Amino acid sequence: MKIYLILFSMLFLSLYSSISLAEFLPTSFSSKFEQEYVSTLKGKIKKGEGSIDYKYPGQIRLETSLPSAVIFTSNGTRAWYYRAPFIEGEEGEVTESSAQDGSTAFIKFFDSLKQGLISNSIYDVKSGDPTVITFKPKAQKEFGINKSSIYFKSKSGKNFSDIEAIELTLADGKKSKLKFLELKSDIKFSANHFIFSPPTNTKKVN
Repeated sequence: MKIYLILFSMLFLSLYSSISLAEFLPTSFSSKFEQEYVSTLKGKIKKGEGSIDYKYPGQIRLETSLPSAVIFTSNGTRAWYYRAPFIEGEEGEVTESSAQDGSTAFIKFFDSLKQGLISNSIYDVKSGDPTVITFKPKAQKEFGINKSSIYFKSKSGKNFSDIEAIELTLADGKKSKLKFLELKSDIKFSANHFIFSPPTNTKKVN
């Protein structure tokens, strides 16, 4: 009888662990961030900062204040890319496109995390410090991402709220790393939060 209880406990814990890993991504989250990325012009590491709001599926609002003021928003149907003017009083620029055309690596990456921290048809997962997600060839081509490294605040923490930083290795080999500050999950955003309304004196660019 005792051996059956032990086996049952082991099976339950294994099943619970798999369910927890599969339910990794929250419905929504919001955070300030610091970013490190490689400059496309000089190939040097540059730093930036801003904020990110996300809601599953495909809704995102990325705002950067450094190195320049940029807003990228997608509500899953339409996408907007806004660049603020360098000099106050000049025109800003906004480009609007379908969400599919304007989709970014970060949208596709976060949407894919709905699969959880377990290997699946989209990617393979290797737990560790960091936890490494390697995308399969079809997903690499579709997402433009080869792999991701997820850094947690502690070795024991594997919940989304425990994430300290995420590094994406893109298809061209370049890397982009987001360090989360004040990460909050399950945020209730307003109905129009992921719809961009251009400020006055904004030029529309095709």
